[in-house]
Amino acid sequence: MEELERLYAAAVDHHRQKHLREAYFAYWDVLRRDPPAPLSEDQRTAVRRHLPRLYITPAEPLPLKAAAVIVHPARHEIAYHLFWEDDIDFADDQEPCDHEVIWVAHDGAGRVVRVQAYYHGFIASSAPAVEEANAQGGRPRYEVQWGKHGSLPWGWQGLYDGRILADMEATHRRLHEQGRRDQDNPLTREWPRRFGGSWADFVDFRAPVDLGTWVEREGAAWASRWGNGVIATHVLRYNFCPKHDWPEFAQRGTAGS
Repeated sequence: MEELERLYAAAVDHHRQKHLREAYFAYWDVLRRDPPAPLSEDQRTAVRRHLPRLYITPAEPLPLKAAAVIVHPARHEIAYHLFWEDDIDFADDQEPCDHEVIWVAHDGAGRVVRVQAYYHGFIASSAPAVEEANAQGGRPRYEVQWGKHGSLPWGWQGLYDGRILADMEATHRRLHEQGRRDQDNPLTREWPRRFGGSWADFVDFRAPVDLGTWVEREGAAWASRWGNGVIATHVLRYNFCPKHDWPEFAQRGTAGS
């Protein structure tokens, strides 16, 4: 497994540097040795049972364009990968989507045991979100930042000693007062230049997103340790920024930023 992890880290590094052909063949090198598998019926049932309840603001300008599910083959853990139309600040990054990821761990019998999300460098893990999810039949709630799509599990305001809340407040001030970066880019002529609403509007997460339609699509769900590799070779035909496959990879430096 150590050798595969080393090879996979090299593949992700190619991907992050946008050496896309090198990344593609390096991913395949890993996947030939440890192939992804179609979901078993039990895994598919868990994916449906713990399908996140996803909410955006009514003013969100860049909608969800795709989603993929990666189930860990040895643990009761599910990664839901979300691909939004773009990041309001980064139309020029040569990635025609904004890749975000959220994780749900369960006990195999219908109860959620851990709710986590990637938020701009933080791995946000929320105990209140676990309680809320189990009160809702095992489906956790996530809220999605306007334009930039940072994923926020229920109870996010108190996470990291309020640092996520502070970042959200700072982002609202910047987008409201200064607006997005690179406003004269011809690729973004139809995008809003700034967020016109108040803080209350920025956190008005009441518009649901139908995630189920995406994750039920053929070829969108696999069992594998190597999520970025599977998505790049089996799911999407366009480039995306690789993010952490699993939360522990954040500590080991395997992917994501």
